Amino acid sequence: MLSYRHSFHAGNHADVLKHWLCVLTAQYMGQKDKPFLYVDTHAAVGVYSLQSRDAKKTSESDGGIKAIWGKKVPAVMQPYMDLVQSINKSEKLNLYPGSPWFVQQCLRAQDKARLYELHPQDFVLLNKNFKEYRNVKAEKADGFVGVKSLLPPPQKRAMVVIDPPYEQEHEYKMVVQSVKDSLKRFPGGTFVVWYPLINRRSMNSANKQNMAEKMAGQLSRLGAKSFLDVRFWVNGKDENPGMYGSGLAVINPPWNLAGQLEEGMPFLVENLGQTEQAGYSVDYLEG
Repeated sequence: MLSYRHSFHAGNHADVLKHWLCVLTAQYMGQKDKPFLYVDTHAAVGVYSLQSRDAKKTSESDGGIKAIWGKKVPAVMQPYMDLVQSINKSEKLNLYPGSPWFVQQCLRAQDKARLYELHPQDFVLLNKNFKEYRNVKAEKADGFVGVKSLLPPPQKRAMVVIDPPYEQEHEYKMVVQSVKDSLKRFPGGTFVVWYPLINRRSMNSANKQNMAEKMAGQLSRLGAKSFLDVRFWVNGKDENPGMYGSGLAVINPPWNLAGQLEEGMPFLVENLGQTEQAGYSVDYLEG
């Protein structure tokens, strides 16, 4: 099932959290001399126009990147905002990147990236957007399968981003299995898993309620050395149907990531929160 297109959601509040965290993680990985491998299992297009018909149809970026564009952000968020500025080349916000572009901008010459995308139209655009980068290879393949073939990497260091559309219930189970298998192959890898926080009670889907939260709990019990779970919600869990927030489960996160998130999350709540029930949580576990 390949109906999901991220172009409808580019630059929303979930993207802001996800891409800010990806930049922090990639920059940390680049602090060591040794190279690392970046893998994106669901890369999509890589760069989006906020003036496109898809983006204007939902206007989700209004409650995301557009709401903080031009504002003074906390120092810990400035590298992320600088990258958004660099792709726009002006004061006007026309383009918004995806995870592959943000991380690629943080890579050094010795680092490598492997991007996977199954959607035929999105893959064509992905290939086009990254053809100039010699250290990036895009494949029209299942990322869950692809990541298995890459671990353990020759570099002995890896950052893996797993961000499926979660259109179907079994995708939550696939994520857990993929991370479980990956940790067996490469226990020291850093895995970033994005997930939606969805109020399904009024969507005739009560059986799917809290599936993402349950998935995050399962990921936390896979036996990694450390685990971080950050969540950001723009309104209350029971206020409106649909996605009210998002989370990121990070296996083997950078040691300083939790502290960095604590610095910037209040700014996101203040500027992207839609109701008084907006908020966040940052939970870090060891062992």
